[in-house]
Amino acid sequence: MKYRKMLVPLDTTRFAECVLDHVKEISTTRAIPEVVLYSVVEPIPAATIVYLGDAGVQESEKRARSAMLDYLGRVKKELALSSSNVSTVVEMGRPAEKILDFIAKQDVDIVVMAKHSRGDQASKLYLGNVTEKVLRGSTAPVFLVPVPGCGA
Repeated sequence: MKYRKMLVPLDTTRFAECVLDHVKEISTTRAIPEVVLYSVVEPIPAATIVYLGDAGVQESEKRARSAMLDYLGRVKKELALSSSNVSTVVEMGRPAEKILDFIAKQDVDIVVMAKHSRGDQASKLYLGNVTEKVLRGSTAPVFLVPVPGCGA
């Protein structure tokens, strides 16, 4: 099978970045022409919207999106893939749903993501849930990288 597009979901944590060495190796050895560094900014909770108001919500979302694009830009520069076109994408929404939607609509051939959470109980539940949903719902193969001790 020839992979043409790799999706790499990232969330600004050192834990998620532990996949980058694998991304470099797989994209280089398999000559994958396109690598997408991808992140999702979650919606602001309803209780917070009441306090921020519409203008505050829009400004907060704009800042969060800008910060995430800056982050992905730094990762792209550090990744330094010369054999692949690396792009960055930030979307707003629920992570698992947005990742699965992107996989289906953008003809992703392979997904590379971290296998387990950052360490605290809330993160384990959240990230485990996203990973599980992506594994169960993906139309593309999902390469999970075990990263024990990384990013903790």
